[in-house]
Amino acid sequence: MSWDRPVATRLLTAVMLASVGGLLFLSGQWVRMTEAPRHQATPASLEMMQLLHDEHQLIGEMVKAQLAMPDSGLLDSKPIAATDRRQAIALR
Repeated sequence: MSWDRPVATRLLTAVMLASVGGLLFLSGQWVRMTEAPRHQATPASLEMMQLLHDEHQLIGEMVKAQLAMPDSGLLDSKPIAATDRRQAIALR
């Protein structure tokens, strides 16, 4: 933007650009707000809910086990691989 134009001209240009942008935004041509149809949703079966519950419980146990592991520092011990941790937790 050139600084040699009068302030009123720059202000009028900014107001016009903001107005055009606002109209385009509100017209819905760029953004469409839609909600997923609720009547097409299928409720989860009892088996799926049990699976979700078991997964959450397993993740919680993994986090607790990781927090309970002694942390002796970066240079003192070799880090345990994530699969080794999971296997140790699974064997409990």
